[in-house]
Amino acid sequence: MQLPPGLASLSERLSQIGFERTRRALAGLALSIFVSLYLLVSLNAPDGFGRVFLALSASYAVAFVGVVAEWFWGRWFATGLAWSGVMIAVAAMVILGWEPQLAIFGGMHLLVILSLMGKKMAARYDFQEAWRTRYKMDEFGVARLQKAVTSAAAALPSLIITALAPKEDGLTALGGLAATLLVLAGLRGLTRVRSWGVLAIGGAGAMLGGTMAVSSLFGIGYDPMRALAMAEHPSVLTPVFGMVGAPLAFVFLAAAVVPFARDIARFLRRPV
Repeated sequence: MQLPPGLASLSERLSQIGFERTRRALAGLALSIFVSLYLLVSLNAPDGFGRVFLALSASYAVAFVGVVAEWFWGRWFATGLAWSGVMIAVAAMVILGWEPQLAIFGGMHLLVILSLMGKKMAARYDFQEAWRTRYKMDEFGVARLQKAVTSAAAALPSLIITALAPKEDGLTALGGLAATLLVLAGLRGLTRVRSWGVLAIGGAGAMLGGTMAVSSLFGIGYDPMRALAMAEHPSVLTPVFGMVGAPLAFVFLAAAVVPFARDIARFLRRPV
């Protein structure tokens, strides 16, 4: 993802500041809070939403382990989840107005982004010599892979909501579930630097886009806010997840494939 000028400037400053271990600890702390929060909410969630929060908790647990263990893709995956959280918080406050809970929710995700910014943090993850030598990755290849993993990870929370939140029709649920499984497979492929990972991400985007088109064409819809309003014990954070879904996920999935679009087009145009 291209950073806004202000964040890019802050990233450069963080590169000079250092304190990589401290910033890694801050990012891990914020991620662990979300793991615990979603896990606890899943135990007392509105009907049908327990599996949503449980899956979100698992996603943040993967990000936490990736960051703490300093896996080369850990910073990318955690940053993608964090960007998703920031965008959800901003969109929710635009619609609902100022809510302290939403501000804290977005601020903690922003803390993850800022903590993992900078060239010195990248040196601990992206530029580890072992994996780059193993997969023969140059600077350009690393940058493309970073954008793909970050964007696909950012789509994951919205896909989980689309796939697992209760719905009146099965088409959206089936399409969302299939797209989610493809994204998980695609992320695994990307972290193993396999071409089929990009194809899986692209397939997930195509499937999600097709599902949205068919749902719109036949008037099949799902109103998550209605489902949340009918819930017995909706929490303050719950409406946030009712405002995002397939459209946001589709945008992120498209962004994940864009870095490889030229290579895909060249492959398709090759002589048989």
